[in-house]
Amino acid sequence: MRMRCLRMAGQGYLSAKEAVAMGMNTAMDMEAKQHCPKARVVYDLFHVVAKFGREVIDRVRVYQANRLRENHAGRRVIKRSRWLLLRNRTNLDPEQAVKLDVLLAAKEPLTTVYLLKS
Repeated sequence: MRMRCLRMAGQGYLSAKEAVAMGMNTAMDMEAKQHCPKARVVYDLFHVVAKFGREVIDRVRVYQANRLRENHAGRRVIKRSRWLLLRNRTNLDPEQAVKLDVLLAAKEPLTTVYLLKS
């Protein structure tokens, strides 16, 4: 479908484009570079934040959990906090908001990546 749309637009039209907005997808990147060689790729914020959550927040969370190998209860809390850290605060119920506040108060690196996500 995308290829057909790009072909219909015509190479002259596409080669003059300065920017192409898209989600973070390798296949789309390749198509954009092929059909719009002069255009800069602009990723939408939703996909940037999602990638940050999957890669950065998860790495910091796992690292912090691994540092607590001797503290099984603390480690379990951090290991089970993935979705709590990825969700927007406005979507948390009061109990989840309290858990998030306690988690963020206890671990500064998690607070840093959580604030960067926002």
